Amino acid sequence: MKHHYIPQFYLKQWEGKDRKLQVYCRRGDGLLTTTRLARKATGYEVDLYKLPGATPEREHEVERMFMALVDDEAVRVRDGMLTSVLPKDQRKRFAWARFVLSLVVRNPEELKRFKVDYARHLLMPAPEFQTRYAAMRKEGDPELFEEWMVQMDPTYGERQAVVTLTKLIENHSVLRLLRTMHWRVIDTSRASRRLLTSDRPVVVTNGMVHYNGHYALPLSPTRLFLATTAIQFADEFCALPASKIAREVNRLVIGQARRFVYSLDDRNLAEVRRGFGKLEPPSLLPSMKPK
Repeated sequence: MKHHYIPQFYLKQWEGKDRKLQVYCRRGDGLLTTTRLARKATGYEVDLYKLPGATPEREHEVERMFMALVDDEAVRVRDGMLTSVLPKDQRKRFAWARFVLSLVVRNPEELKRFKVDYARHLLMPAPEFQTRYAAMRKEGDPELFEEWMVQMDPTYGERQAVVTLTKLIENHSVLRLLRTMHWRVIDTSRASRRLLTSDRPVVVTNGMVHYNGHYALPLSPTRLFLATTAIQFADEFCALPASKIAREVNRLVIGQARRFVYSLDDRNLAEVRRGFGKLEPPSLLPSMKPK
């Protein structure tokens, strides 16, 4: 089953009259290619959020129920912001903040890293469990509780990692910060340069609590969502020339890209080729390495 980590509704604004968008793709051998594709043909990975070990009826629940809900509640907020209407209702602000957070963590690279860290954390000996397990351990059982758990259900770690990802996307402390910042929608239509997007489209600064702390997301080729910590910084950012904003945002979303960059047409090939994948994308997943 195709699991779209870049939702189709989000990519719609970059469609042309042919109902396709320009896709710049970095192949496995590093070669950059470009072609026109329908939204459903890009930004996905088969069975990305599949729950291994679950029944056929439940193995795609994360995609069908959780991710679908995240996207469905965000699309209405996005539609309003395309006409520069910012949501005031806290439920809508929560829905949009959750969607933006999901774009940071729901991609294949982040999920793969998280699964590895989660499995490592799961297999770290926990003294309280080990003591109880030792008292119940039978002849032939593994020496460690963690090894017994994996022996009983080899898919447990990977399945729980995917479930835990959904909880991270709904982390109320992070979402409270994201939804209570100062939100703006910037119209960049005055610039000749159009905004691009990519498979890592969210721009995040290091340190949200700083004066210039902000995160941003292209909404369309001429609309940019911006959230800032300080209202004064929001005013300063919005006062910048539209061409400068578009140029810098494109540099970041191209640089953060791992597989795909999206645009209206193929005029950005040289720009994409220069910057593709040269920046580290934001990562909000907690490290589970031993301290």
